Amino acid sequence: MKKIGFALLFFLFMSDIVYAEFDIQEAIDTASPGEVIHIPAGRYQGNFVVTKPLTLLGEEGTEFVSKNNEPALRIESTTTISISNVELSGKSKAIVASNVDGLELSNIHIKDAYTGVHIQRSKNIHIHDIQVTGSEGHYAEKGNGIAIYKSEDILIENNHIEQMQDGIYVEEVNSIVVQHNNVTQSRYATHFMYTRDAKAFFNNYLSNVTGFMVMMTTGILLENNTVENHSDYNGYGMLLYDVQRASIAKNVIKNNRTGVALQKSSMIQIDTNNFQMNQTAVEGTKVSNNTTASNNSFTGNILTARSDQLGFQLHSNYYDDYTGVDIEGDGYGDVPYVAMSSFGQWMVRQPVYQYFVASPSVVLLTTLDQQINKTESKVLVDHTPRLATKHEIVNNKLNVIQTLAGLLLLVGSLWLWKRGITE
Repeated sequence: MKKIGFALLFFLFMSDIVYAEFDIQEAIDTASPGEVIHIPAGRYQGNFVVTKPLTLLGEEGTEFVSKNNEPALRIESTTTISISNVELSGKSKAIVASNVDGLELSNIHIKDAYTGVHIQRSKNIHIHDIQVTGSEGHYAEKGNGIAIYKSEDILIENNHIEQMQDGIYVEEVNSIVVQHNNVTQSRYATHFMYTRDAKAFFNNYLSNVTGFMVMMTTGILLENNTVENHSDYNGYGMLLYDVQRASIAKNVIKNNRTGVALQKSSMIQIDTNNFQMNQTAVEGTKVSNNTTASNNSFTGNILTARSDQLGFQLHSNYYDDYTGVDIEGDGYGDVPYVAMSSFGQWMVRQPVYQYFVASPSVVLLTTLDQQINKTESKVLVDHTPRLATKHEIVNNKLNVIQTLAGLLLLVGSLWLWKRGITE
């Protein structure tokens, strides 16, 4: 009986300290503009609102827990706000900022919230060193890790986001830089919509459905990113739809169903990227002929390029399946490289054909395409194919085993799929 009594006293004691006594909202309301509010460690429940220039600085172990479906922290119609070193959780949005000029969010951990950070109609925003961890479940049941709407002059860097719908969602934003972020196990790692002057550098996107989804956007630079393991049926390393003036440069695009897909786009420059072990490296649908892929390295891909029409141009790329020689010794092959594939064009129209990509008949068809079209100048032909550097030779050797393993996995998947149909 005494043990039960001690247990009850223990739980009553614990219930008294679940939520700290410091009144955050009162501290906010009574603070002078520009003041720094130091928040003691503890668990605080509420829907806190900031409407004046302030700095909220939590001690180690500071946590905001949202009541009901309202945001844990709302920032409205103010300037020069800084929030740092807190953990947030709640059923809806963790942080919402509206009509703010000058906001810094840093060293924040958000968990079990529908949406992590939601910014709208604001400018001069810096979001960095934030971790957003979503809950288990389908993407349709979640919100975005960081979402920016109708804003300008945004910097999003050094954040880690996982298990959300879109890791970083950007809509109607003018001037944004997204750099050094890690996004995994989400639908789209970064999703740009109706945006101008966007830049994405040195991000690492792994095992989402799609790495970069860029739609109805003008003027975007995607450089030095790694997009890897987006291999679902609708998986893309990068998908650009209705995009004008884009530069895709110096990226590692590896082990995706499609490395880069271009749809209804123009003035796209794909330069100095490393395409490794993708089912299809580059795909074009209704792409203008002022789009070029040059100085890239294609190794271990099942199909190098495919297009539903003449589409983009190939210039001075390295292809691991090129069989020509360099008699003149200038570093370029003496016969053109033909990326034309009848089967590849069919795959654009009927993606389900991908399950047959490694079959002997398809390999034979692709070989015949290359032989027949060597003198054709209007298909996907690189007239100056670059020969391998020492670095590319080493990478090619390392990729052989991985490519074979990938083909075996594809064949195994096809066998299981057929078996499932027959059963």
